Amino acid sequence: MSLWEADKVYQHARCVIEEQPVHHSGVHSFMRAASQFLRAAGELESSDLWRQACVEIRRARWLLGTVPVPLNNVQLRLHETAHSLASNIARLRQASDPDMVRQLSAVAQALTRLGADSSNPLAAGVMTFLSSGRKGTSLVAVTNRLYQDAVVRAFGVVPYPVEIGLVSDLLGAEVYDSAVVVGPVGWLPPGVLNAPRAARLGLVHYDYYREPLDVQPLFDEGPVLRGTMPTRVRRRDTKTVGTPSEFAVGTAPETAESLLTELDVASLAQDAVAGLPIEALGDVASGGHEGVEAHAALLADGSYVLLPVESSVHKILLIEPDPDDEPFVEAVDGASISVGDYVVLRGSSYYQSLIERADVVLGDDAPMLRALQQGWKAQLGDRIAHHPDGRRGVAKDLVARGAVTTNLDYWTTPWCIRTRRKDDFAVVMAYLGRRGEAQDAWAALGRIDHAHRSAGRSYAEAVQRAVSGDLWQQLWVDRWCEIPLDDTDSGARAALVDAFLPGQLRVPPHYLCRLRTSEVF
Repeated sequence: MSLWEADKVYQHARCVIEEQPVHHSGVHSFMRAASQFLRAAGELESSDLWRQACVEIRRARWLLGTVPVPLNNVQLRLHETAHSLASNIARLRQASDPDMVRQLSAVAQALTRLGADSSNPLAAGVMTFLSSGRKGTSLVAVTNRLYQDAVVRAFGVVPYPVEIGLVSDLLGAEVYDSAVVVGPVGWLPPGVLNAPRAARLGLVHYDYYREPLDVQPLFDEGPVLRGTMPTRVRRRDTKTVGTPSEFAVGTAPETAESLLTELDVASLAQDAVAGLPIEALGDVASGGHEGVEAHAALLADGSYVLLPVESSVHKILLIEPDPDDEPFVEAVDGASISVGDYVVLRGSSYYQSLIERADVVLGDDAPMLRALQQGWKAQLGDRIAHHPDGRRGVAKDLVARGAVTTNLDYWTTPWCIRTRRKDDFAVVMAYLGRRGEAQDAWAALGRIDHAHRSAGRSYAEAVQRAVSGDLWQQLWVDRWCEIPLDDTDSGARAALVDAFLPGQLRVPPHYLCRLRTSEVF
């Protein structure tokens, strides 16, 4: 980045950043009950029993904290969620821990009360910025495009010029006189605070979020010509909406000890994997090589995708215009995806999609060939696990036997079919005591490799055919669209990458590059 480019980023280096905490007793009571239940459910070995309830609670928790619409707005689905939880309670009462049932009942009751409340606490917080002598149009930024229309309707009666946009709008080239961001500070992508695109920035969130107030510099020694970066967020007095007695019937008064902490409310990035099976995340936590570093990307339709941080881990389909502004579809490295890209996703990963299509090509031989593919890698992984020097020792052994490459990290992953070099494969098979099988195994695995390449081409071609014409225009207007595929009933979805969520996650590789909706986290 040149000096002048850096100066442009810092053109609002004197930005005043203020946060406006909002307190609503009913929302606070729900969040406290929800956190207690989610924490307890996560500690149970039989947590599968509670998974659906956890999914619904997390969705309600996220929407309440990030969408500034009335609490009884139909898009929040609080009444619907409360009814679903109540149905679960009736089903689980006879077979579950009574204390867990009691906690779930408290969550359902809190949601029922909120679903009947017409107040809009977050909008009230936003108004403290909009009504104080603003000049020009203010931007109200929300977390995702899916609820943008509902927020527009909620602010339609405001007698001030207000533009409803996305947090990602504060990462572009446009500069605003003032902007208000709704949602916890810790959920904001880098650049909103350390390279502000407004002269005045307000941060509105519920008071139970406890976030660090320091702003990290964009550059370690950054060249700044027009001033210094703001280093601290000014915290306003908490704005109270509603009365405690109206919503918290039968509960104890709020005290400093009862406030939620960062341990109670996960970040969006953590929530993006909160619905994953505990046993899968447990395998990753044990330090096994199956774990892959990833970050969560927020898509224009409100869904998410986990993308690898390192290259050569997973592929994903990308749609971009060709020189004639027609759609061009290609498979790219998942780590190369950036904000503004259009990606194609299914409920399964891109790799899993290839397996499904390739197995159709392989026909009745698919089970036998897949067993061969998994067999040599499992044996190699076992050798690594039992070698006194682990991977380093096995790699040294293979080099001593004539191997040119020893890419053990890749060879033992689920998506590896065979080594790149035939001679290296022969060395590996001999090392595993299967020298006589090397030639036939190489040819058999070649069939899988050919089937994968064919499946990849057919998948891209199917998407190419589907997004041409009217669907291509819809994608540019709406930023996302459903894609019917002519060779599968499941279809796919194309969506714009709006933002990357802060932080990195370590997840099983088969959870990468697949569609994750808000109902999943």
